[in-house]
Amino acid sequence: MTDEQPIPGGVSNGRSGPSITLIFFLVVIGLAAVFFLQNSETVPIDFLVFEKETTIRWSLLMAVALGILIDRIFSIWWRRRGTKKNS
Repeated sequence: MTDEQPIPGGVSNGRSGPSITLIFFLVVIGLAAVFFLQNSETVPIDFLVFEKETTIRWSLLMAVALGILIDRIFSIWWRRRGTKKNS
């Protein structure tokens, strides 16, 4: 006889606790936070017509944010292009 209690309205799968995926994401988030906090050195940024002194961490954060923004814009454009071709 096992000590497992059946889940009301569901089926017990014999597992308890956090999933491997959740643990993996928590480890990745922790490593990203450590990486962000350790990169505090100041660097000059030159882009076209402006110059700015900033830390590496904010430069990386801006690069990631711009990458996500460009990806979203491109994917929206690509989906609309596909729907216009099918019409």
